[in-house]
Amino acid sequence: MGMNEPFKDYISAVCSRIRNKDVHEEVALELEDHLHTLKEHAMKEGRSEKDAVDYAISQMGDPATVGNQLHQTHRPTFDVTILIPVAVISVFGLISMYFIQFQSNITGIGDIFQSSLIYYLAGLILMIACFFYDYRKLSRLSGVIYGATVALLLLTRLIGVKVDGISYLDIGFATLHISGIVPFLLVVAFAGMFSEWNWQAPKRALIGVGFLAIPILLLASDGFAAYALGLAVALTLMMATKAKLHQILLFAFSVIALPALFKPDFFSPVSAGDGAGIRTLFEGAGWFGTDPAVNLSNEMHTDYILAYMVHSFGWVSAIVTLMFTLVFTIRLIQTSKNTLHSFGRVLTIGVTVVFGIQFVAAILTNTGVLPPSGITMPFMSFGGTHVLIDMMAAGLVLSVYRRRRLAPIPAVGTLKSS
Repeated sequence: MGMNEPFKDYISAVCSRIRNKDVHEEVALELEDHLHTLKEHAMKEGRSEKDAVDYAISQMGDPATVGNQLHQTHRPTFDVTILIPVAVISVFGLISMYFIQFQSNITGIGDIFQSSLIYYLAGLILMIACFFYDYRKLSRLSGVIYGATVALLLLTRLIGVKVDGISYLDIGFATLHISGIVPFLLVVAFAGMFSEWNWQAPKRALIGVGFLAIPILLLASDGFAAYALGLAVALTLMMATKAKLHQILLFAFSVIALPALFKPDFFSPVSAGDGAGIRTLFEGAGWFGTDPAVNLSNEMHTDYILAYMVHSFGWVSAIVTLMFTLVFTIRLIQTSKNTLHSFGRVLTIGVTVVFGIQFVAAILTNTGVLPPSGITMPFMSFGGTHVLIDMMAAGLVLSVYRRRRLAPIPAVGTLKSS
């Protein structure tokens, strides 16, 4: 039996008491380091190697007691201040779907309440799964996710269809809302690729700018809103990963100049459409709403869900929704600040940017300031793709919060041999 076996047995006994398996590798490495330090100190005092090993273990204490103490220290935590806003906003969305389907005069919308209920339940399952999944493993898949995202954008350009200027991709068993999926995929890919990127090396910096620019330029074919959201994500993550100012400006100039060069009217102001008509929904709504049987627009369940909610349930519902939206956003920011792992920190910053822009864009659309753009109210508007992806993004942030004090997963976590 090698002299390392007693250390392995001791560490295994300690880890067996810790239910949070995410910390086992980190705890094992820390215990191993302490044991070897004690062993080396004992051997310098003239003890034999075997006696030094026994001495080191005795100094660490009873493995059951140490394991129980570490279990209390590393108990997994669940952030209800992220979960509750998601639940409240989702419930308001589901209630709105019920009234739109059964109480309004809007036609051609199908069984949106039943469909929404299925999507929300599926989204809840995915959110819980993402919470238990160790998000740190995604950093190793960032290159694959990046390649898949670029391939998805290219495929959409080739065989996708546009409805009211918004791109969709039919894959047989589902129709994907591309501008609802791609921003979150880019966040995961960019966070993994650039959280430790060397922006100081000129060649690496140029390669990084190229990697960032390709998907953003492809998003330009999906319209200004999707492009602007992707651009905001890329610029924010460049700043979060300490890119230099001239590198950020180079990237911004590249992705702004090229669309303007090939499509001069790309940045032209667009009309808000029936902004005045949408604003009439707020008139006379009062604190507790009015008749839900509105027949103003067939987009009530998607682009104008917030306007419908105010009209039907009053300003109280809007204030509660916006309050929880603010709580949710602030909590995401706090989670990013408190996360030790650079990948988790950058990932949370990116998710915060996407949700923040979506919330603001949806509010401006629902007040008639902006036209419908395919960016809808997170967790609320009808649509299977974006409900599932929103729930998964929230689950990933919960996973980051649960493991916010953990370091990156070591590439090699084996015990030292002696």
